[in-house]
Amino acid sequence: MHDVSKMITNKVNMKPRRTITFSLSALVVLWTVPLLDATLRNAWACACCTNLGQRSVGVAKLDAYKIGVLEEMRFASMANLYSGEADPSDTKGISSPSVSYELKAGWSKEQLTFTFRDETGKSGTLSLRRPGTVSIFAVDPRTQDQEGSQGPALYKEWKITSKPTGSGIFNVGFGANQLLTVIFQGRGNSCTSADDFSHWTLVMQGPKANYMFFGRLVTSGESPVTGEQSEPAEEPAR
Repeated sequence: MHDVSKMITNKVNMKPRRTITFSLSALVVLWTVPLLDATLRNAWACACCTNLGQRSVGVAKLDAYKIGVLEEMRFASMANLYSGEADPSDTKGISSPSVSYELKAGWSKEQLTFTFRDETGKSGTLSLRRPGTVSIFAVDPRTQDQEGSQGPALYKEWKITSKPTGSGIFNVGFGANQLLTVIFQGRGNSCTSADDFSHWTLVMQGPKANYMFFGRLVTSGESPVTGEQSEPAEEPAR
């Protein structure tokens, strides 16, 4: 009888211990999960951080991610021919060159095509096939501009080069050893997206043609014509 009473007493005394042990474990989990989540968020943010004096120059494979960035870029509807101190008519490789052009540009499969039209209606196209690599340049320009709390804002360039094809006003400039290069220019942190890039430059080089166009890229919410932020649509009156 004494042994039975002792067993009953032990079982009663064991219940609070199990309850206390469970409660402490649950509390540890409640503390640990938010701390782990914050650590993962900080680690992800640091992958995009920049540092004072940062600089990188190199050539990278055009993988699926970088191709996606390139194909997301949108070109504004105007382009300018660079002539510097020279007269635009002296440009080599364009018949009847103009200062400014209406522009349509975009990717079709693996080809980027620029269609130019001047104010008199004369037009032409310049195209290049997507190469296998992209040249990447990023540097801290030390202008003290900050990319949020992640460090200095980097000046960036992505550059792709290929043999050109085209038509119209550019026909006089095609031939062997001609190369067409597109340079995308912008700013941002160490993680790159299409919205980091705000401008482009198109460079033709070779024995028959040498010229350069430049223009703007359209970032999220901007008008492709004016480059200004688009106004949100007004809700109809009720």
